[in-house]
Formats: sequence, C-alpha cells, structure tokens
Amino acid sequence: MEFTSCKTYVKVEKNLEKGEEFCLLALEKEPENAYIPYYMGRFIYRPQKRTADAGEMFKHALTLDDTKLEKPFRIGSGREQIFIKTVHKAITLYGTDWFNYGVETEQNGNNEEAIKYLEMASVFDANLEGKCYSTIALIHFNTNNADLAFEYIDKAILSNYKDDDETIEYKMIKIMFLRNQQRIDEAFQIYNSLPEEKLSGMQKYNLFLLHMDNDDCTNAINIGEELFINLEADIKTPMEMLSEFAFNIAACFNHKGDVQYNEIIDYMGQTDKHSKDLTSGYIEKCENIKEFYSFAKDYFRLSLDYEENPNQTTKDYKRKMRKNIRKIDDTIIPTLSELNKK
Repeated sequence: MEFTSCKTYVKVEKNLEKGEEFCLLALEKEPENAYIPYYMGRFIYRPQKRTADAGEMFKHALTLDDTKLEKPFRIGSGREQIFIKTVHKAITLYGTDWFNYGVETEQNGNNEEAIKYLEMASVFDANLEGKCYSTIALIHFNTNNADLAFEYIDKAILSNYKDDDETIEYKMIKIMFLRNQQRIDEAFQIYNSLPEEKLSGMQKYNLFLLHMDNDDCTNAINIGEELFINLEADIKTPMEMLSEFAFNIAACFNHKGDVQYNEIIDYMGQTDKHSKDLTSGYIEKCENIKEFYSFAKDYFRLSLDYEENPNQTTKDYKRKMRKNIRKIDDTIIPTLSELNKK
C-alpha cells in the first residue's frame, strides 16, 4: 500500500515530497526490495536534481538482490538494441552520468563532492572503474595528496589487466606522479614494461622527460630529436607542446655545452696541470661546445616559433647561446692557443 501510494503521488499528483515520504515507508516495509530505492532515485530524487541522494539510493539498490523492473525498456536500435529488464542493469546506465557529474563538480572547485560522484560512478558501472579511479587520483595529485593519488592510480591500473590504450594511459599518469616525487628509477621500470609499439608520440615524450630528470641529456637528445620531428609532422600535436619540447631539447644541448665549457674554464685555472696535449684536446673540444650551443640556439628559436606569445626568457637563452659561441671564438680558443705556445 505504501509503495502504491508513493507512485500515485509521484505519477498522478506530481507531489514528489509526499512520494518520498511514502517511498521511505515502503522501504521500511520491504527493505530487501531493490526496486524501491531504485524508484526513489530515478523518479523522486533525480527530477529534483538531488544527485547525491539519487546516487545513494542507486548504491543501496545494488547491495540488494537484483529484481525485475515493473516496466522493462530498451536502448539502442536494430541489432544494437539491448533490453533492460532488471534494477541492477538499469543502474549501470547511470555510470556515465555520474562520472560526468564528478568531472563538472571538480571543474567547479568542489573536489570532495566530485570524488563522491566518481566513486558512485565506479560502483554503478564496473567498466568505468579505471576512468573514475584515475580521475580521482588526479584530483588528489593536484591537491598535493600523494598517498591517495598513488592509491587510486594503482586501483585504476588493476581495474584492467590488459595493456590496452586505457591501461597504458593510467600507467603514464603513474609515471608522472613518480617523476613529481623524483622516484625516477621506479618510473623507468614502469615505462620499460610498456609495449613500445602501442605508445603514442606524446607518450614517448615522457621517456625523453625521464632521461632529462635523470640528468641524462645524451639519451634525452638521442630520443628527442627524432621524436620532435615526428610530433612536428603530426597536425594533432598542440603548438604549446612543440614549444615546450623544443625548449627542453635546447636545454639539454645547453647543459652538455655548459658541462664541457666549465671543464675548460677549470683547466685554464689549474696551471699545474697544463700540458700541450691536454690544451690541444681542449681546443678541439671547443668545436664540440660551439656545436652544442648552436643546436641549443636553433631549438630555442624553434620553441619561440611555436609559442603563441613568445617568452622573453626563451629569447634571452637564444641570445645567450650566440654570446657563448662568440666568447669561445674570441676568448677561450685564443687563450688556449697562447697556453700551447708556452
């Protein structure tokens, strides 16, 4: 009687408040009937935009034994159509809606409520677990909660054991977290376990960044130059990403040049270690350094080409490379040549 009264208030009298009152009474009378909380969520709370309350009712219905809908319905058409006959199957259809609620709520700055909706979505539709958990992981990462970020990204990875595109993306997110924590060796372990043939150019860029973070500019450059050409040829690659990539390659060449440049400066100041052979070797090394600085200058210029609003810092670095090359020609090489005459 209580449930019949509830449906009468909802469908005939359009009185959702009284409908809720009788639906709660019906749930007390039939606590094991999954259709009652489903009905409350769908026909009473959702029309009132009480999203959290509707979600709680759907969650509760999923904890009860599945039962048939009073009115089965179908989705899709032709060979693709599916008949929805039970409460649990019907609730599965709400997973995407609740995922979207979570994303929208996070964008509006309410992280706690967003996580609640995403958790609900993962319960409604098991196929959304990885997507929901990875999004929750990113929320925790962006709010500096590293422990929970790792906990949820691991859940996302474990939600799918195949190395498909989705799982690879979750592992790439974990690599980003590890890079942020300076746990470079662990990041390499995950990256090296991925099937290279399935990685996109953007994902391969992460290997370049790992080598950079590991102060291995040689391997970073070896990977970066060819990869940059490939990404540059791909019209889907964002301009800002190309600008960042070019800047990082330039930074690697700059670093390699600086290391050898400082080595020469140190040698020039250590008069007790001077010899004709060492000095001649350093004169030859000056050409390598000039080459490194020249490549750096070219990539800084490329970075500027892809910047929507050219950055003054990048311009300054580009000028610095030209000055460094000139300094080697005008000061360093002549000084070393004078040492060779002694």
